[in-house]
Parts: sequence; C-alpha cells; structure tokens
Amino acid sequence: MNQNDLNDIAHRIASAALELAPAHRPTARQAATAASVLRDMIEAAGMHGVTFADFDGVAHFARLAIQLVQSRDARR
Repeated sequence: MNQNDLNDIAHRIASAALELAPAHRPTARQAATAASVLRDMIEAAGMHGVTFADFDGVAHFARLAIQLVQSRDARR
C-alpha cells in the first residue's frame, strides 16, 4: 500500500463521516481507527486479489468501518 492509497482511505473516511447525521459522526479517534480498519481490510483482501475497486462495487466500506468502530465503542 502506497501513500496515495493511504490518502485515499483518509479521504474516504472523512467523506463518509460527513454523510452521517451530526449526532452520529465519529470522533477524531474513531475516524483514525476506522481508517486503520479499512486499510487492514484492504491489505488482507489483497492477498486474494481483491482491490479497492472490488470493495467499492459491493458496499460503502468507509462508512462500514466507522460503524464498526462506533459499535465497538458503544459496547464498552
């Protein structure tokens, strides 16, 4: 994964955060963790030949990563 990929992930997380209602927007820490989760998901799937384009064709994974982190935090 190169710097352009990391910048793309950061941009996607920031854009997804703005799509959420103000009461549901992630904290800065949650956004950073969501970016890490998304990066790790893409790197792991890359072993199987899955690309960012494949992720985009299925679901809004940036928003999913945010929701995963928020769900985890809500259980704490």
